[in-house]
Amino acid sequence: MTRVDETTAIRAARAAVWHWSKLDARLTIEAEPASPLEHMAGEWTLEEFLSQLDGLARSGVEKTLNGKNTDVAIDQKVTLRNGDAARIIGSVIDNGTARGLLYARSKSSQHKITNVDGLEPVYQPIWNAKTFELAGFEALARWRTPTGELIGPEGLSEFGLAADWTHVAPTMLDKAAKALARFRASVGDVFMQVNLSAAEIARAALVQEVESIIRSCGLPRDVLRIELTEQAALRDVNRALGAFAAFRAAGAGIVLDDFGAGHSSLAWLADIPADGLKLDQRLTSMMTRPRGRIIIKSIIELAHELDMTVTAEGVETQMLAKQMQDVGCDYLQGFISGEPICEDAVLEFLRSNQTPLSLQPMDVSL
Repeated sequence: MTRVDETTAIRAARAAVWHWSKLDARLTIEAEPASPLEHMAGEWTLEEFLSQLDGLARSGVEKTLNGKNTDVAIDQKVTLRNGDAARIIGSVIDNGTARGLLYARSKSSQHKITNVDGLEPVYQPIWNAKTFELAGFEALARWRTPTGELIGPEGLSEFGLAADWTHVAPTMLDKAAKALARFRASVGDVFMQVNLSAAEIARAALVQEVESIIRSCGLPRDVLRIELTEQAALRDVNRALGAFAAFRAAGAGIVLDDFGAGHSSLAWLADIPADGLKLDQRLTSMMTRPRGRIIIKSIIELAHELDMTVTAEGVETQMLAKQMQDVGCDYLQGFISGEPICEDAVLEFLRSNQTPLSLQPMDVSL
């Protein structure tokens, strides 16, 4: 198996990305050459765009795009004028702005999850910064080597192994969602976050796969959350923004990872319909400096004004955990609670009914 170049994967994606601006009265569609939706590419007035849809779908799309509500999901099956069945899915970001994906509907609603040999996720706990109770997990990709060792993606080549990255995302999401359902049955209301690359979100089918996974696992909205780094999203900004909006409409939560490490983070807060952001650990480490504390406190206050939660990555000491609690951070993640562990170890820990995080490492290991 060989890794797929992200740029190639993005260019090969066949979903059309759409963006609605009420201010400009334009709906812009970007479609790849030779894709089934190439004929829809360009700028449309709302009236022109609606004229391309069957009559039953027009009123719902028009009402949503012209509405004044924010954070509204758009999910409409449509028939295009040429007879093709399609689906428009996305989210209203704020008054007058909406984004999402437009793609030809598949004939079957079943989406096969292709397994990746040796892929075995591990889970790092995320703790409530106010109560130090367990709040959720981040699923991290690991591979089981022939010798039984678990290694990360960076270690595959040392064992002569490779991963088919076109299948990593749906497999990780499927495994993580099933683990989350078992965790919730044991401990109650917890969430799961899965990190995706720019190449992985470029596939239009991933939105349908996420929707199918959430439904088959019986998960409520927003508890399966997708993380994407700003740097990865910048490889194809419009597709990333459209995919984020579509994932949100499909029932997944959205988290902006490594916040503070890029160059345009504030602009991303305006454009992405995110539920939360994660402070890059380099930013978290600045908490001991007076200027760093002011910056972190300001970011947290800004995020809360935008109805986003904030997770501090790289929390490794009791002092840092307490400092993050003092400035209003919502969640803590880091080696203070132990290294990422396999599913069986998580279930054993949950069944032990241990007290909330005592700011000591968890007594479990891989």
